[in-house]
Amino acid sequence: MTTAGNDGGGRDGEAGAPHRALLDAGWSTAWRPSPAREGVTGADRIRELAASGYAALPIPAEFGGGGASLVDVASAQRALGTADPSAAVALNMHAFTVGLMADYWKRHRDTSWMLLEGIARSGALVASAFAEPGGSPNFMSSRSEAVETGKGYRVSGVKYPCSLATTATLVCLTARVAGTGETILALCPSSSPGLTVEGEWPSLGMTDSDTARLVLRDVELDDRLVFHRGPADVIDDNVISGMAWFAVLLTATYHGVLSGLLDVAYRGATEAGAFGPRTALLGRATRELLTLGGACRQLGADVESGAIAGRAALAAAVGLRASLSDTRDRVLSAVTPVVGSRLYGRGQPAAGLLVDSLAVHHHPPSLLACDEAVGAFCTGREISFDPAG
Repeated sequence: MTTAGNDGGGRDGEAGAPHRALLDAGWSTAWRPSPAREGVTGADRIRELAASGYAALPIPAEFGGGGASLVDVASAQRALGTADPSAAVALNMHAFTVGLMADYWKRHRDTSWMLLEGIARSGALVASAFAEPGGSPNFMSSRSEAVETGKGYRVSGVKYPCSLATTATLVCLTARVAGTGETILALCPSSSPGLTVEGEWPSLGMTDSDTARLVLRDVELDDRLVFHRGPADVIDDNVISGMAWFAVLLTATYHGVLSGLLDVAYRGATEAGAFGPRTALLGRATRELLTLGGACRQLGADVESGAIAGRAALAAAVGLRASLSDTRDRVLSAVTPVVGSRLYGRGQPAAGLLVDSLAVHHHPPSLLACDEAVGAFCTGREISFDPAG
């Protein structure tokens, strides 16, 4: 996979811009999103991107996938975040889920390869149905219930908000197994009887992310689609791997969104010839993103190489996730005086990016939970995401 060098390499409109020489350096350019066709938005845009080869990127090549590394998938997410924030946030959940499945197979070498091969062959999108209404601070806890049957499980519960709600072929979900104290991690066909999409996510930004409420009413789940079962609320290798993939891909996605905002800021300042104090503010915002991007790629590379693992990898991952929110706020603080009223004008690209980037604060784990986890690890205490624990 190739990477962007010092000639820029950003999205077409900004290729060669000096700030892009810094922000794009080190990110792979092997997969780039196709330009959106006029009138193609929302679910149709997401399907179009998935069909371009995106859906199979994290799957090993031996199963028909793209064989992309964590950093390569993060690069694709960043490119998409720059071009289309809503689609990027939606597809981030697919990439994180399939990446976790691929990592699970690499660790266990079990029959989960068949699920990966099926996703690669069909180009199916996988929704990540972990979040549940009520906003539990313990993201590991599931209120959905799975009752064992002769052929698998019967699952009931509500997942919300869930991106790719209408575009996904499969839904990756968690549910507590009734009477056992265990949790399952499984794939459920979105066409399953009893699984319905209800309402939509009334968000201010990311409005084309195909996000809604999934309701499961006695959905029959084949045991062959369950690729993990273990003690509930326990931090194991799956939690660590999942958090590493999620944090790296989420950070790359919003790095792209914020890079797009800087494109607007630099373009405006350059076209107006208005520099002075604005130069320092733009420089401040750029170095914030430059540092965040380097940390994101480094953690991805370290996790895949094994240079960091176990609880240390978990602490580093949630630390990166919290730093992403901090960086977003510092970048906005720097560019606000530069962009001015365009940040608040209806129909202004800068205003849309401001609202879209605000969504970064609402992804799990909560910022307090992240800082608590890092502090617990560094003081030799057990990491917990349960505030009552």
